[in-house]
Amino acid sequence: MDEIVSASPATGLALGQVQVTNPDKARRIIADAREAAKIWARSDFKQRKRVLRRANDYIHEHFDDIAWLISDENGKPRVEAVTAEITPAMYAIKYYADNAQRILSPEPISMFLWGLAGKSSEIRYAPWGVIGIISPWNYPFGIPMTQIATAVAAGNAVVLKPSSSTALIGGKIGEIWNSIGLPEGLVSVIQGPGPLGEVLIEEKVDRLIFTGSVEIGRHVGKLAADKLIPTTLELGGKDPAIVLKDADLEAATSGILWGAMANAGQTCAGIERVYVESPIFDDFVELLVQKAERLKVGPDNDFDSDVGAITSKGQLKIIEDQVEDARARGARVLTGGRRLDMGEGSFFPPTILVNVNHSMPIVRDETFGPTLPVMPFDSVEEAISKANDSEFGLSASVWTQDQDRAREIAQQLVAGTVTINDSLYTYGLTETPWGGVKHSGIGKTHGKEGLLEMVRQVHIASDRYYRIKKPWWYPYNRDLYDSMKRGLSFLTGAGAGSGNRSASLFRLLRGLSPRGKI
Repeated sequence: MDEIVSASPATGLALGQVQVTNPDKARRIIADAREAAKIWARSDFKQRKRVLRRANDYIHEHFDDIAWLISDENGKPRVEAVTAEITPAMYAIKYYADNAQRILSPEPISMFLWGLAGKSSEIRYAPWGVIGIISPWNYPFGIPMTQIATAVAAGNAVVLKPSSSTALIGGKIGEIWNSIGLPEGLVSVIQGPGPLGEVLIEEKVDRLIFTGSVEIGRHVGKLAADKLIPTTLELGGKDPAIVLKDADLEAATSGILWGAMANAGQTCAGIERVYVESPIFDDFVELLVQKAERLKVGPDNDFDSDVGAITSKGQLKIIEDQVEDARARGARVLTGGRRLDMGEGSFFPPTILVNVNHSMPIVRDETFGPTLPVMPFDSVEEAISKANDSEFGLSASVWTQDQDRAREIAQQLVAGTVTINDSLYTYGLTETPWGGVKHSGIGKTHGKEGLLEMVRQVHIASDRYYRIKKPWWYPYNRDLYDSMKRGLSFLTGAGAGSGNRSASLFRLLRGLSPRGKI
């Protein structure tokens, strides 16, 4: 395959093509990135801040073109292209431009008595070098742009392998970063099918960030582990929502519907299962269905679509198979449930299901589509148990008017992020860490935690009294042994009352006096 031909999932029409990067060229690009990384590692934070600001200026100047491209190639409505892609990207760029220097400043370490002995230690941060990024098709602009901004702010070079399903957006990302005055080769894009990403591992990039499915993430993680490449994995989710009987039904149904259907449900942190306290179950479901049926599904012709296209035919089949399996097992589909006949477009309507349980793939496995199984519960303990009964642990939400109770529940949920009375939005909060547990991934992006994954820690220890011979140096003898024993008693308080500590200190200092030279 020499070219990737991109087509709109909403219309089936061809949008353009990009040249596939052959593996040998990809290796040369990675080698060039290593040279650019050496230059950029010596840049100061003021210089990094200037180029990050220029990136935002470029996005703003080409705002409509970028939003239209995201909508056309990915299939999401143009409003979502702005709210879920461009906004998080620009906000992250600004955040790291303004805060990278503060976060990555040297950190002194308190040394207790070692400080009196002339010792000092600090943590400094150095860029890894070349960061390899393998990004997904569901948020093809917001996710890689945020990760690139983090890497560049930390002083790294980047080689991005975007999804071949959204290759034009990947090309646009390369255009942005290579139009703002960065050293040549600092941010590069390699285009091709999934296996091309393995070149990043074969060439031993200094750190790898993968966002995608659990299956491929596990494969990438194994390959990277064999090369001892540190890896951040952002994988799948089956995120639960717990609705207590005191929840505001109007707000809860609206917030949960959006959290489930945004990006046509193709969101790792989207709500994919709901547990509702029994006394309000029927009212909740009735209102949820009413709102779901009012959503407009289809191509975004004039900012008039709420739910966009399913980005790939393969994903559409997974959604259909899970719904049909649930129906065959006794689930009731209250609205939606079958793909829409809209020409060459791939559309599936918002689908609400009841009479579902944890034996069904639609409750157990990641769907990545606009489906929402809803189940009742009788006790909070039952809801927590069911919410945690999953191999995933990315995010969760709790809906109640009792904030204290919500926090108690949140503390018991096995998830990287728990929101109260809202969902999904925290990916756009760059200040906060993002990442999951269990099969949802390893490591963090965003916030201080995400920036620290883009650097390696260097512990620097120094000694002001370098002319004084250290008592733990050679020669060894019984006096040193006894002195160290007394010293540990003084330092730790073990085996000595408070009245003996001064005497212990005196004996310690006497025993640690110079004992000859070697």
